[in-house]
Amino acid sequence: MTIFSKQTKPETIIYTVVWIMLFAAPLVEMIFNYDPDHPIWIRRGLLDTWTHMLFFFIAFLIHNHVLAPMLVKHKKVTPYILGVIVVVSLFQAAQCIHKPKDMPRRGPRPENVFDVPPPHGRPPIDKHDISMFTIIIFMIGANLGVKSYFQNEEEKKHLAKLKEQSLKQELDYLRYQINPHFIMNTLNNIHALVDIDPEQAKESIVDMSRMMRYLLYENDKHYVTLDAAVTFLKKYINLMKLRYSDQVLINLDVPEPGHDDIALAPLVFIPFVENAFKHGVSINKPSAIDISISQENSRLLFHCHNSKSNSKHEYGGVGLNNVTKRLELIYGTDFSLDIKDEDGSYDVLLNLPERSIADFNNNP
Repeated sequence: MTIFSKQTKPETIIYTVVWIMLFAAPLVEMIFNYDPDHPIWIRRGLLDTWTHMLFFFIAFLIHNHVLAPMLVKHKKVTPYILGVIVVVSLFQAAQCIHKPKDMPRRGPRPENVFDVPPPHGRPPIDKHDISMFTIIIFMIGANLGVKSYFQNEEEKKHLAKLKEQSLKQELDYLRYQINPHFIMNTLNNIHALVDIDPEQAKESIVDMSRMMRYLLYENDKHYVTLDAAVTFLKKYINLMKLRYSDQVLINLDVPEPGHDDIALAPLVFIPFVENAFKHGVSINKPSAIDISISQENSRLLFHCHNSKSNSKHEYGGVGLNNVTKRLELIYGTDFSLDIKDEDGSYDVLLNLPERSIADFNNNP
């Protein structure tokens, strides 16, 4: 912990403006209430006022940069209380030593103002001490309140930044979660197609290349357009088809191109489709996977229905848990995910808000 704590620029501006106004107020009052009969005592009164304000200013600096951060940032209650007691005690001692002097009343100007002794009338000591004590306690409380407010704002920004970093890490994790066995098997299938169907092999290589580019570059953003998500989904399904025979019936119903203005989180659909292939395809009997994306009442509806294989794998896993966390971070409570595990099929319904690119830029 450093001796003097740093503070935000807005907080510094507020303090600067307030203290400039406080020091300027006595000068303005002197200008508007100038008494030509007592010019020297008025100037002395101004300097006397500034001297007492300087005591307040020094106490404020110590509290603002040293004591307040102990309580607000570091939660050190006992050192803070002891420090405040010391500062207030020293302040009161300084006020007792240098008490304000009463200004002379208006009247006829003396022949020689330098021969007039300063007035001896002073306010009672107890009243002066109580008023000064009240003011400095109020100043400390106000300073503590302002610093607490800005500290809370900084903590909110820091928390938002941590959430953003966490979201990016989860996105990166999910991006690299594409099964390596899927890539290996796809390459093997493409290798087999080279002799059987060279043209299809070429198309598959192009699709896989574009999909890898999407994973490495485009998916690094915190959003993708609906068109990009649909294009990736199609290429993903085409590559998955290479691993299975014609016994797998895949129905895909997605919007036509022309939705570059609609944005959504990257790879929110792929874990569900991956699980549909992983757990819904059987090598012993015909299998079916139905996938659809539709728009309804400013909402995006993703539906994935697949037959259930005899595989003993547990439906879900890290991929679905990860995508659920990402959805919560991005959309908060403005989404719904309904997964039904029935006797012969799995059914997934994801309901997302239809957000624009501007909404994602303003609320990533």
